[in-house]
Amino acid sequence: MKYGLCASLDDLELAERLGFDYIECPVSSIAAYGEEEFEKILAAVKASSLAVERVNVLFPRTISLIGPDADKKTVDGYLEKAFSRVKALGGTLAVFGSGKSRAIPENYPFSKGYAELVRATKGIGEIASRYGIAIAIEPLNREESNCINSLKEGAMLQADAALDNVGLLADLYHMLRENEPMDNITAVNDLRHTHIALLEGRGYPLVKTREVGEFFAALAKIAYSGTMSIEGKTADMEHDAAAALKVLRSITE
Repeated sequence: MKYGLCASLDDLELAERLGFDYIECPVSSIAAYGEEEFEKILAAVKASSLAVERVNVLFPRTISLIGPDADKKTVDGYLEKAFSRVKALGGTLAVFGSGKSRAIPENYPFSKGYAELVRATKGIGEIASRYGIAIAIEPLNREESNCINSLKEGAMLQADAALDNVGLLADLYHMLRENEPMDNITAVNDLRHTHIALLEGRGYPLVKTREVGEFFAALAKIAYSGTMSIEGKTADMEHDAAAALKVLRSITE
């Protein structure tokens, strides 16, 4: 298993020093940099032993994928710029969470909204494939998204998108918020990426709780040995990230 830290590019040196295998950064921030600023960041990443192998926050909240405010030209233009930069930084997988962007508008027909989400997901995957990037659909809890709230629902969207580079992510925090059974991991039986944080305060996994143990046990049942990023909240990233990384590695080593 490879372990990464969800953080900003400003934390690259910290993640490297603490011994993480990669860093996972927001696409929306990467796309927003000016050209000169991005070139400086790119140089820093190339000088580091870490790559930005995984990226998240695929869209800013201002971009809609569903409903009357959705504009394919805007979405495609944003993705072309974003994915070209992600590739340059060493990224090979982008997490598709973006709960606000993929939300089905209030009073909008759900079936119509879902059909638009399928088309949007296919479009994301098609553009990503040109840059050698995979997409991992992230089921989110209901407070963050009004659709795709479980692994099984994510698997249905994956099947409807029907692209080889579009897969699925399991996030322990969202699963716990939804009281989703860990058996759903074995039911979908195929994951591209994982996130981990505790339910309480979305904290870093500083101890091996029962839920953390069950998460890893379910992953072991499908022989998952890919990537796992810590995506949580902390008041002391340096201390907590180091402690959490030690806990995670003690489980799998």
